[in-house]
Amino acid sequence: MHIYNNFLLKDIIYYGIGGKARFVLKIQNKEDFLEALKFIKANKIEKVLIIGLGSNLLVSDDFFDGAVLWFAKPEVHKFSFTKDGLVEAFASENLDDLIQFSFQHNFIGLEWAGGLPGTIGGGIRGNVGAFGKELGNSVEKAEVFDIVSNQIKVLDSKDLKFSYRSSLVKENKNLIVVNAFVKLKKANEKELAQAKKIYFSHIDYRKKNHPLDYPSCGSVFKNITEKEDVEKTLNVWPDIKEQVENKWHGKVAMGYVINRLAFSGKTVGGAQISEKHANYILNKNNASFNDVKTLIQEIKDKFYTTFNFYPEVEVEVVK
Repeated sequence: MHIYNNFLLKDIIYYGIGGKARFVLKIQNKEDFLEALKFIKANKIEKVLIIGLGSNLLVSDDFFDGAVLWFAKPEVHKFSFTKDGLVEAFASENLDDLIQFSFQHNFIGLEWAGGLPGTIGGGIRGNVGAFGKELGNSVEKAEVFDIVSNQIKVLDSKDLKFSYRSSLVKENKNLIVVNAFVKLKKANEKELAQAKKIYFSHIDYRKKNHPLDYPSCGSVFKNITEKEDVEKTLNVWPDIKEQVENKWHGKVAMGYVINRLAFSGKTVGGAQISEKHANYILNKNNASFNDVKTLIQEIKDKFYTTFNFYPEVEVEVVK
């Protein structure tokens, strides 16, 4: 474990936004994690923040007077197969590296996540998903540290309570993902080739449809999924019914909504709502936390006056 003092978080967070932290503890394996816990206890640190790539975080520019547990990409990957055929992976491993490992050993099941940035721990916490698939569908169980009991527990998929872009770990701030056990499918040559084709096609789709030239936090708002809210939206915009049913997997795409509400290209300070995909707010020119927060609030207000309910923010805001 490496300890950094008064470290600028914007230098390690995907969005490039965030103030200094009193301590940043770099964690690359389970031993580092256990050392970090001892450090926190020995120094009586009460305020703790968990980050991986930070690809779904908007962090305040204010000083963080506590310890940041930075689950950083390991220098040496240590994926392994358990006796029951699951792939074990430490929380700080990148999801894409797990996909590459699976392909090398003729396993498939995560190819839908091609191009998605983030760690496995963060992916479990937020039940990352795309193209109608979710990581929670492949996670058999996970080792989770419980801050309250000071113990590592093993939770199976049912206990983790996966839901749309959420899980028990996200809802319960006292839980930290340590290890994941992922169930994949053994593939023949034809199935593997098809999986790789899907993987690369999804990467190409992201390059074509998502703004990747500037830092962002990915999708700022969750798509509209609740049946009642979808109906409220369709009552105002009945012309999108076909897209909801046939293109958006029964949801309403927030990128479309934000664009139709005329926010595409809007700028506040160094932050800009993408013209390529309006559910992305880009850090175009040293954007501040407040620049992004202002744009989020403006979208929420306009959305509410249009549909009479608020959209749910997907990015995690850390004040």
